[in-house]
Amino acid sequence: MGGGWAATRVAYALVCLWAHVPRVTRIADAYAADDMRFSRGPLWLDDFWCMTVPSATAVWATATTGLLGLLWGGRAAKPGLLTWLVASWLFMSAEALNIKAYDRLWTWIALGLVFAPIGERALHTKWRSPVARWLLLVLYCALYGSTGWLKLLEEPRWWTGEVLAYHLLHPWFGSFPIGVWVSDKAWLTAPMSWWTVIFEVVFPFLVFFRRLNPWLLFAGLLMHFGILSLMDVGPFSLIAVSAYPALLHPEVARGVWERWERFQATGRTGAPSAGEQEPDAAR
Repeated sequence: MGGGWAATRVAYALVCLWAHVPRVTRIADAYAADDMRFSRGPLWLDDFWCMTVPSATAVWATATTGLLGLLWGGRAAKPGLLTWLVASWLFMSAEALNIKAYDRLWTWIALGLVFAPIGERALHTKWRSPVARWLLLVLYCALYGSTGWLKLLEEPRWWTGEVLAYHLLHPWFGSFPIGVWVSDKAWLTAPMSWWTVIFEVVFPFLVFFRRLNPWLLFAGLLMHFGILSLMDVGPFSLIAVSAYPALLHPEVARGVWERWERFQATGRTGAPSAGEQEPDAAR
């Protein structure tokens, strides 16, 4: 069902804008510092071009324009996505050693969106090729599966909650007040750790089942909401869940849209309004 792509396009564009726009205040320090240059593959940008403040600002403005085109949709969606993708890569090349997890993730999601029907209007009424959805499913299965199985096989302290407690106190991405409060309470960190490991391990196997798919994605929402609330990892969790509408099983997504349309038409979900009949009942 194409409606998931419409929701993903809007959610992804809004989250990327929220993460990208504040970069304008850090351009001189992060992307155009004269006294610190790093060069790292696969794009050896600083070997050939060192950004200045004006050129980095132009790249920032180009990326912002691309995201606005993606958010607008229609014929502007795909050109906007490609513009954002190229400009974002330029910024990542300039950062070199400081590439963050959400930088990588929004790039991978964007590559899936390139093949998605995001430029069409009224997608919630249409069925479209599942190729792009399968690309995102492969991405998320690799993302969750690899981290989950590494936790399960290589780090037994995830089962005691010790690893999570350490991360909640980490000086780089921890130390949120609520996270510090949770960190020394094993009765919270242990079940939260179990939730994380089990979700990541089973995701590649259960996401394909129609009945389990929405519940699995709901479990992922709870996990990412916990990360967002307890840790300072930037927009990573919001970027991750922005593609969830496209991961929803097409038949489930169709049912969601139909219920939403009935709600808009009647002011409630479920039974049709007075004087109306379901097609099967009318026959």
